[in-house]
Amino acid sequence: MKQLSVLLLISMFVYTRSYTQDFSSYGQVSDYELQLKECAFDKDANAVVLMHEAFSSYDDEHHLITMHHVRVKILKEQGISAANVSLDYYRKDDFEEIYSVEGMTINAIPTGGFQQTPLDRKSIFTKKTNERIGEIVFAFPAIKVGSIIDYKYTSRMKHYGGLDEWVFQERIPVLTSKYTLIILPNAEFAYRVNKTLDIPIVVKTLTSSGGVYFEMNNIPGLSDEPYIDARRDYLQKVIFQLSAIGSAWDKTKYSTSWNELNRELNLASEFGSQLSKNIDGTGDFIKQVKVLPSAEEKMKTVFNFVRSNMSWNQLYSKYSIDGIKNAWKKKTGTSGEINLLLINLLKEAELEVYPMLVSERFHGKVNTDYPFVDQFNSVFACVDINKRRYYLDATDKSTPPHITPSGILNTIAMLVKRKTGELITVTDSSIAYREDILARLELANDGTLSGDVLVKSSDYARLVKRDEYKENKEKFIKEYFEVPGTSLAVKEVTVANLENDSMSLDQSGKLNGTLNRTGEYLFLPLNLFTGFDANPFLAVNRFSNINFGFKRTINLSMEVRLPAGFSVDEMPKAVMLTNPDKDIIYRRQVLHDKSENTIRCMMSFQFAKSLYEADMYEMIREMYKRIFDYLKEPVVLKRL
Repeated sequence: MKQLSVLLLISMFVYTRSYTQDFSSYGQVSDYELQLKECAFDKDANAVVLMHEAFSSYDDEHHLITMHHVRVKILKEQGISAANVSLDYYRKDDFEEIYSVEGMTINAIPTGGFQQTPLDRKSIFTKKTNERIGEIVFAFPAIKVGSIIDYKYTSRMKHYGGLDEWVFQERIPVLTSKYTLIILPNAEFAYRVNKTLDIPIVVKTLTSSGGVYFEMNNIPGLSDEPYIDARRDYLQKVIFQLSAIGSAWDKTKYSTSWNELNRELNLASEFGSQLSKNIDGTGDFIKQVKVLPSAEEKMKTVFNFVRSNMSWNQLYSKYSIDGIKNAWKKKTGTSGEINLLLINLLKEAELEVYPMLVSERFHGKVNTDYPFVDQFNSVFACVDINKRRYYLDATDKSTPPHITPSGILNTIAMLVKRKTGELITVTDSSIAYREDILARLELANDGTLSGDVLVKSSDYARLVKRDEYKENKEKFIKEYFEVPGTSLAVKEVTVANLENDSMSLDQSGKLNGTLNRTGEYLFLPLNLFTGFDANPFLAVNRFSNINFGFKRTINLSMEVRLPAGFSVDEMPKAVMLTNPDKDIIYRRQVLHDKSENTIRCMMSFQFAKSLYEADMYEMIREMYKRIFDYLKEPVVLKRL
C-alpha cells in the first residue's frame, strides 16, 4: 500500500486566547444513521465509526486540553464488543487525566424516532494498566444489533509535549474523522500527514484562531495482518512535533536535521552527559575486563555484567532522566537508563561503542525525511569490532551478543556520534531461523505410527523456541509436537542445551499415534513439525508489508519403515517450487525403498529474504497456496 507523507509547519506568535468546543450533535442522530444496515465500502464490517471529532486547545496554564466526541453503529452480532470502550491515558507523574465522560445508547423506535439510554456513571471504572498507562473503561447499556453508542470525554495533559498524532483510521471502518488543533501561543509545530494515495484529506489553516483543521472520510478498517511489522505504520494519521517555541526575537528552535538532532542529544544532560560517568563499584570489574584477550570477550563480559545486575522496569525510554548513577544504585531502570549504563561501561572497557536510537518493529517505521526524535522508542548499544557491528540491548535477557535482537531487524536506527549522526538499516545476513527435523519411525500392523523425533533449532529458531518453552512448557509441546488433524503427537519431550547459546536447542521425544484411514487405505502425512500447519496468507487483499523478521531455513528428513502387510498405493511426486526472484524455494523428494519397504522423505523450505513490500503480496499468497497444497499430500498406503 503506497503511503504519502507531507511535512508542513504551523505557527502562532501573537494569539493569546484559548477556544473551547461544544459538540452540539451529541445525542442527536440522523435518520440515515438510524437506518444504516451496512458499511457501503466494507460490507463485511461488524461495526462502523460514524464519527470521531476532536478539538485541542489550551487553558490559562497552557495545559493541552482535548475534547472528543465518538459515535459508533453496531451492524452485526459480532460487533457488539464495540460497546465495551477503553480509553488509555498517560498516568505517570499525573501527566494526563480524563474527565467529563458522558455517553448514551441510542436505539431506533419501530414507530419512528429513537430512544436514549444514558451511560450510568457507576459503570465507569479507572484501571491501572502499568506504571505509565491507565485506562478508563465502560460498557454501554441496552446494546443490540442496530444500536448506536454516542459518547464524549475530555483529556487534559500538563503541556503540549503530549501532542503526538491524530489517527483517522481504526480497526473498523470510519465514515468521518476530523480534528482541530489550536496552536499554543509563540509556538511552531511541524506536522506530517501519513496517508494512502487513494484516500483524500482536507487540511485547513484557521487564521482567526491560530490553528489547523484536518478531516478524512470513508476510511477502511485496518486490523492486524499476519507478519505485519507495525500496524501503526499503515494507519492514516497526522503526526506532530514541536519545532520551535518563544517570541520572534527570542525563539528556541528544535532539530530540523539529523545532524542537529545528533548535536542536541550529545549536549543533553539526560543523554550525552550520561556517557562519561564514573559508576560506583565498577572499577575493579573494568580492570579485569581490560586484560581479557579479545574485544569480543570484553564486550560479552560487560554485556552479561549489566544484564545480570540490572532489572528492567518494562518502560521504554531513550534517556536517563534521573541519571544512570541513580539507576545503578537502585539496580533497576528504563531501557534508556540500562542501555546508557551499558554504553558507559563499554567505553570504560575501551571498546568502540555508540548510542543507537531504535524504533523496534512494534513501534513503527522511521521516516528518514523527517528528523523527529519521537520516531524512536529506545536506545541500544552499537559496538564496532573488526569491521563487524554488534547491537546490544541489556534489557533482553535471552539474546546473545552475536545475534541481532529480532525486534530491530529490518528497521532504521540512528547512531549518535561526536560530530555527525549516522542513519543505518539494521539487517543480519549471516544468521537465520534454522531448523533441522529428524524422524525415524515405524508403522505397526494396526496402523500405529511410532518412533524417535529430534528437532534441532539454531540461531533465531533457538531464541524463539527457548523463550516459548520457558514461558509455558505445556503450550510449547502442544503447539510444536502435535500433528493437526491426526492423533499423532510426540510424548516425553526433553530439551537439551537450554542455557548454551553456542549450541542448537535440541528437542527430542517419542512419537505415537494412529494414522487416519478409509477402509483398507491409510494416509501417512509428510508435513511433520515444520511449523507450516496453517496458511497465514488467505486474505485476498493486503495493506501492510510482509515482515518475517529473519531469513528461514527448515529441513525435514523422515524415514518410515512399513510392515510386510502394507504397500504404497500413491506416492507424492518430487517438487522444486520457487518464485521468479528465487528467494523462496520449496523442495520435496519422497522415495520408496522396496527392498526394505521403507518410505524416505526429504523436505526443505528456504526463505532468503525477510521483508516484502505489500505490492508483492499476490506473489507471496500464490507461493504459500501452492506450498500448502503440496504439504497436504500424504503417502497413501494400502493394506494387502
